[in-house]
Amino acid sequence: MAEPVTMTARVYFDAGTGEEERKALTDGLAGLGLKTYSATLDVFRGEPLTWLVLVVLPLSGFLQNVGQLLAQDACTALKRILGGALRRTPGEPPARHRPLLLEDVDSAARILVEADLPVAAYQQLLELDLQPWTGRTLSYDRERHCWSGSAGE
Repeated sequence: MAEPVTMTARVYFDAGTGEEERKALTDGLAGLGLKTYSATLDVFRGEPLTWLVLVVLPLSGFLQNVGQLLAQDACTALKRILGGALRRTPGEPPARHRPLLLEDVDSAARILVEADLPVAAYQQLLELDLQPWTGRTLSYDRERHCWSGSAGE
């Protein structure tokens, strides 16, 4: 029987991301079977950062593996791992709101993950087909309770 292919995630942190949040995210991703490489950036592709963390990985495969690996607890685990990277430490001054950004290496689809997304958003994320969203950015629409995309972001 062939060994499962290890997936790789490149994790780019804003310089202001705390060490506790960095460790929580990289350890959590490693616990889900990803080999992680991380770096700290001040700019990305020549532009100031608009996100706190960018995770570039084969997103469809990762989400399928998480769903299979964790079954019932997949949504809660994904919320804990991704949302944990966006939490501030107690006593830390409020920062401007910036999301965690997931980018699929195959479709270039991006997913904006906010700290307080409901578990239902993660359930939908695990079932999301990224192919129709090639090159687009998706965010969770709280009024419509679904992921929606925009072009050119």
